[in-house]
Amino acid sequence: MISFVSYGQVKEYKSKEQKKYYKKFDYKTFKPLSKKVILSYENEFFKFTDLVKYSPFSDTLRYTPYQDSVFAMMFNPANVDSMIIPEPAFIGEIERRQILKYEKKGQIEAFIYESSKFEDQNFGESGIWIAFSSDKGNSWKYLYTGMVQKQPLYVKWYSDIPLIKSEGVLQMETCLLRQLTPFTHPGPVPTYEVIKDGLKITFDLETLQRDSDHDGLTDIVETKLYTNLNSNDTDGDGISDIIDLNPRYAKPRTENTVIFESALNEETNMFDTTGIIKYPMEIPKINRVTDTTETVLMVTDSQDIQSIQPLSTRVIILSEKEYKKKKGLYRTELNKMSISPLFKVDGEIDTYIFIRSINSWGEKYVVKKSKEGWKIMVISSWIS
Repeated sequence: MISFVSYGQVKEYKSKEQKKYYKKFDYKTFKPLSKKVILSYENEFFKFTDLVKYSPFSDTLRYTPYQDSVFAMMFNPANVDSMIIPEPAFIGEIERRQILKYEKKGQIEAFIYESSKFEDQNFGESGIWIAFSSDKGNSWKYLYTGMVQKQPLYVKWYSDIPLIKSEGVLQMETCLLRQLTPFTHPGPVPTYEVIKDGLKITFDLETLQRDSDHDGLTDIVETKLYTNLNSNDTDGDGISDIIDLNPRYAKPRTENTVIFESALNEETNMFDTTGIIKYPMEIPKINRVTDTTETVLMVTDSQDIQSIQPLSTRVIILSEKEYKKKKGLYRTELNKMSISPLFKVDGEIDTYIFIRSINSWGEKYVVKKSKEGWKIMVISSWIS
């Protein structure tokens, strides 16, 4: 179901350019990968070994003991009656309900957990992360494995295999799954079949922490962000990749760049009395990535968009050619945002429309050039 909202729109803005632009897109339906492709899956950072004895894959075991403990607190009749929902317990900085498997061994504590920090949340994807402490949980390291649960690797939290193999080495039982049906919003969830069971993957902390260019981003994270593993400043703009909000492009801003920046930075929410915001042509303040910064992927050949200066969103921009070359067989992308070109409105002077969308929602804008600069207004939005 798609819901639309129109914001006091007194007329409809039509554009022949927009219709022509969207005709060129080929929207492909979901098709499961072949079993051969699934069996050929490899991870460039970690190796698999076969197990003789293993815990068979089960799609009925949906909640880990850590998730069950949180839900038990939340839905305890005493808490419901008093309208109090207890705060979920944390291990380190991670909520218990994100944790798949936790273990202690002497001074070492470690757990495997799920996070959508670098995944496409619209498709319900969860990345596999490792938390490790060598001082009984007083300090923690949080490390991304680059893998996405069920795409196609499934990490079995219910396995009897010990998590901690030795100091600096962790292990998990896994299997390879094939997704049979697409994810649809808000549901139902996809269905899967097991292609190969009884696998073990071994994680060593040295590989997880490897940072070839010493910029603070591990090689695994840089691979996900499409930045240069051997340069701490991929776009050469003098800002280190770890804090750069647009780390892949440092092109000169154009007159139209400010239009797309206002949409990306959601400054069109600051309406004046006419419902229109005036955006001056000024150099924006350079901001930095923080621990809570959202990261999105954009695929575009437009310099107007490639040169944007985000305020609070890290934007990983690929050209169409780069994306086709780098995109793999497995859908393990970042949240994907798209911003259309400006489409001239039929019968209007210096008036344009464009669309911004991310995941299951989007907005349509009308833009008009005036003596003061660009006037931009959201005219409708939708969510599916």
